[in-house]
Amino acid sequence: MLEDFLSDCEVVHRPPAARRTFRWFAAVSHEQVASTAPSDLDDARLLFVCRLGMAGTLLRDRPRAFALALADGGEHVGSALADVADRLLVIRQQDRFSYFIFLVQSYFMRLLLWEGELDRIALRHGTLAEALDASAPVMRNFMFVTDNEFNLVARTSAIEPPDALHRRLVETGCLSPQMIAEKRFHLPEKAFYEKEPSAITPYARLSHPLYLSHTYFGSLSMSCHVAPLTEGLKDLFGILIRHVMPLCEQQWRSQVKLNIPHYFFFEKLLEHEPVSCEYVDTQLEMAGLAADAQYKLVVLEVDEGADPEKAGRAVRAAGRLNGGDVHCFAYRAEVLALCYAPPSDCRLAHRRTLDELEEHVSGPLGIDCGVSEIFEGIENLDMAYRQAKIALGLRQTIRLQLSAAEDADRGAYLFGDALMYFLVDPAEKDERFMRFCFSHTVVEKIQAEDVANNTNYLALFWHYLNSGRNATAVASRLHLHRNTVLYHIEKIQRRFDFDLALPGARERMLLDFKAFFLTEGSESVARIFAEAPESKSAMRA
Repeated sequence: MLEDFLSDCEVVHRPPAARRTFRWFAAVSHEQVASTAPSDLDDARLLFVCRLGMAGTLLRDRPRAFALALADGGEHVGSALADVADRLLVIRQQDRFSYFIFLVQSYFMRLLLWEGELDRIALRHGTLAEALDASAPVMRNFMFVTDNEFNLVARTSAIEPPDALHRRLVETGCLSPQMIAEKRFHLPEKAFYEKEPSAITPYARLSHPLYLSHTYFGSLSMSCHVAPLTEGLKDLFGILIRHVMPLCEQQWRSQVKLNIPHYFFFEKLLEHEPVSCEYVDTQLEMAGLAADAQYKLVVLEVDEGADPEKAGRAVRAAGRLNGGDVHCFAYRAEVLALCYAPPSDCRLAHRRTLDELEEHVSGPLGIDCGVSEIFEGIENLDMAYRQAKIALGLRQTIRLQLSAAEDADRGAYLFGDALMYFLVDPAEKDERFMRFCFSHTVVEKIQAEDVANNTNYLALFWHYLNSGRNATAVASRLHLHRNTVLYHIEKIQRRFDFDLALPGARERMLLDFKAFFLTEGSESVARIFAEAPESKSAMRA
């Protein structure tokens, strides 16, 4: 750092390369020959700033100390200083000695104040962003912290990203695929990673891994677009790293929960932050999720901050849902379980989810759970979360409904059971949420498969529901045998794992059909219901 400070000065004498850490700075003038440094200070941590003529006396008196000396125009390091030359850095005097002392003192005071501010941020449980902003005047470069999945966690707000690559990082909240694809090495805990300018960015980059309990969870990085990448800058970066680590531990313990996995990607979606398609695709790949997967979200009403042991048990239990195809993570004061499956996979059926929750979570642990509808498109995660929260909010009403039907309360509440109550509530409805509630329905899926397979199950299904499940009437209307109607209805029920014998299932299907008729064009509806099922070759199988 000292060499960086003196980079504009003319160096008269430079000692052999050596790295020192100073803990005391002593300025010595002609009138003050004696050192003001404490006598018990390790000489190796002492820096004198003096005129060249005083250097020999000072360094011989403190045999391991180091001196920064100012030489007049004709002065040079001669044989008289040969015995201390390896502990002496000499520069040509450009300013008055007193003014130069002021500059050096100001520089060290600036560093001292900076470290003091970092200490205060840590003591009052501040944030990573505050530490980066406090370091901006000293480092002068754009800095940021990413987690182990390359998501942006914090950045300097006072210094804007210097190039397209880092601007994109801020806009998308994640490193670009080009940066992620760069050759990477498994760095030890205290190693720097230096990257020279390249086609990706015109500036050198410096990174350092961040470990908690010897487990890698992210890195602190810097684009060297103002201050060049020098050993002095690495020293400053090392000071910041030492102060960032306790901040990381505080933040992860209070917000991320070290005993529960956390996914910043999912949090961005839950907060409905704008994300690019490229970012979503990259994160899905790293999370092991197919782009066309189907999802269901379960909200476990347990506060990890209030009862960490119970929350830990809930996470382990929820990890057994859906055959283990689930991501469990903390969000706000709850634990969330995101189940996923390939398209047209009935493993996400509600009956199966309720059975699994009763067996593993709500039954043995006494934890209430809200369950969303099955949905497509991970970017709709915030809508699924809202569904599950609505189900929990209406749990008492759902309990009354279950008790009236002499059904047992399982402690898990489906949004489908809460939907009718939500719709009759006079409160204003959000358009995006309403579209989401009636988008991934069984009716839509049957129609899509009819188009793909040249079948017409949708018409048969509607007539069966509309006739009060009178298979004989449907058979007469569609010119089918009654057993054929029952066979196809049973096939649909097995396919999507629901039971039309249950009033709630019939109500939901009829409601989905009403939404379908409301949004579908008249020509499409006329075409669907004009074609008798027996005309479709695929339905004769």
